[in-house]
Amino acid sequence: MKPIPIGNDDFKDLIENDNYYVDKTASIEELLSNGSKVVLYTRPRRFGKTLFMSMLEHFFDIDKSCDNKDLFDGLYISKSSYFKDFGSYPVISLTFKNLKQNTYNEVYEQFVMLIEKLYTEKSYVVEVLDEDEKNKFKRIKSGQAKYSEYQDSLYQLSIWLERYHNQKVVILIDEYDVPIQCGYLNGFYKEVVNLISSVFSACLKTNNSLKMGILTGVLRVSKESIFSDLNNLKVCDMMSPNYLEAFGFTESETKELLEYYGLDLTSKVKNFYDGYNMNGVSIYNPWNILNYADEKSLKSYWVNTSGNDLIIKLLSGTNEENKIDIEKLATGESIKFTYNEKLTYLDLDEQQGIDNILNLMYASGYLTVDKILDEDDEEYTVKIPNNEVKKLIIKIISYAYADYSSTVKRSLNDFEEALLKNNKEEMEKSLNKMLESVSYMDSYENFYHGYMLGIFQGFLKKEYIVKSNREAGLGRFDVLIESVDRTIGYIFEFKISDNDSEMENLASLAKNQMKEKEYFKELQLDKVQNIHEYALVFYEKKCVVR
Repeated sequence: MKPIPIGNDDFKDLIENDNYYVDKTASIEELLSNGSKVVLYTRPRRFGKTLFMSMLEHFFDIDKSCDNKDLFDGLYISKSSYFKDFGSYPVISLTFKNLKQNTYNEVYEQFVMLIEKLYTEKSYVVEVLDEDEKNKFKRIKSGQAKYSEYQDSLYQLSIWLERYHNQKVVILIDEYDVPIQCGYLNGFYKEVVNLISSVFSACLKTNNSLKMGILTGVLRVSKESIFSDLNNLKVCDMMSPNYLEAFGFTESETKELLEYYGLDLTSKVKNFYDGYNMNGVSIYNPWNILNYADEKSLKSYWVNTSGNDLIIKLLSGTNEENKIDIEKLATGESIKFTYNEKLTYLDLDEQQGIDNILNLMYASGYLTVDKILDEDDEEYTVKIPNNEVKKLIIKIISYAYADYSSTVKRSLNDFEEALLKNNKEEMEKSLNKMLESVSYMDSYENFYHGYMLGIFQGFLKKEYIVKSNREAGLGRFDVLIESVDRTIGYIFEFKISDNDSEMENLASLAKNQMKEKEYFKELQLDKVQNIHEYALVFYEKKCVVR
């Protein structure tokens, strides 16, 4: 069996180690045939963008053409007439995925280090530089250059590379929008946009040494902000008819991969991981499929790979009407939205309408198109694509909609104290107080799961370590709380009641269920001796603890 390349974004390493590879080289032919000068691909995280860029680097790179040619043996592009472009161009390849610091100065310092490393790799160009150019190269390479020199650093390097190789340059920039999102979340949006705009304007707009510029990201940031006056930009997003199969796995690719590892593409797998409609083509998230093939366990993989700070920020600050619409999504409904290809991060501050939030959720992979209402006006209905994402949305809602007023904070502290003292009456009282302040979603069980998870991740004092397990079973929630001197295990069995009068009966049922199924034994296997079991029954905004 070929190794499964989970987390391996290096095309050369993947091929040389005979990892399973879904051939995406046809997109090289498409890229070269359409003649676009600058292309921006936007896709959700973990959809194969970085591996795609690594593939392009190894295909075009003139510096390593002798080492890379065999990598494409047997792949689609090796039989294409466009294979003549293999190893023909100097390549500048950068990823901005690590430019995610909390201050602008830190982001700028990391950017400078990125340029220093790039210049070190291309040091051979000094052979064709005059004395002034050599001094400039040294300043940039050593981190001693002026701000304006770093703004022009990619542009300047491309000129020198063209002079050295007598060939125009391919520029690859992966995850270009990571520092922009960090700037938006941490209060330095304008500064980081000014930096990146100046870099892009120089190397992608007014650059006669440019053969082709290729960028990837999650969100297209409007031409008016980042790609100012960049009229040679081709955007290929999930609405675009081009490059539909370049990122993610098609159904046939998914089926073939799973069968290779002895698995079937069942309806359960489809419901959990499928659902992304990209201009009529059904696409699977490759991160999910690779992990499922590896572990052979149907569980959440993609939703746990990154933070959701931006979505939480937006949902927390929006109005009640918008919150109700988001709740409809979590219960399986579709809602109307107008696609905005010129969305900027500053637009996200406009909380009156829901379209900006939906556009971000769509671009980030939390939503997919359900129906086309008016293609000319770009009006659609969107829905949550699959069960994995639905779980995450419910969890995010539970975090974002909690009104942590002083009253709620006191209730949170009261719950902590009551839990550690095993005081069920006080636990119930504080939980009911907190539930008064959250939006309610038709008694949807996973909502209560997510809300309790939010409590455990937010309320405990620093001396405790919380380990929660939502996968313990349907309607069940296990928590380990570790301190220096002890480890306590908590088992919560959830029930949802249709009315007030049945809550006590369901609590008794839950207690009997825990006893009969001996849930405590799993914690005992982890050598946890101090174990408490609780039955939690919810009805709308009411809870009983038994």
